[in-house]
Amino acid sequence: MTSVKSLPQATPTELGFSAPRTATLLATLQDEINRQRLPGAVVLIARHGKLAVHEALGYQNGDAAVPMTTNSVFRIYSMTKPIVSVAALMLMEQGKLLLGDPVS
Repeated sequence: MTSVKSLPQATPTELGFSAPRTATLLATLQDEINRQRLPGAVVLIARHGKLAVHEALGYQNGDAAVPMTTNSVFRIYSMTKPIVSVAALMLMEQGKLLLGDPVS
């Protein structure tokens, strides 16, 4: 398995991402942290084996003010939602699923 530390760094633009949109993503997350709607976040965006963005924002625990790190551990109690969401997005990219399609 490849470690994030072993991935070569590239700019978002070099990997086909919009630099302004990746900056907007980070700014939006920071805004949510500033509004105390979100204690913190870790963002990792990679493509073709290269790392475009790897940032830690905010705090691991808002009460204890422990800064978030890029290797912070998150407890995820239900893995069904993220797996199904990614599968649905992959089907959308392939043109096999539309957002308006009935669930049944």
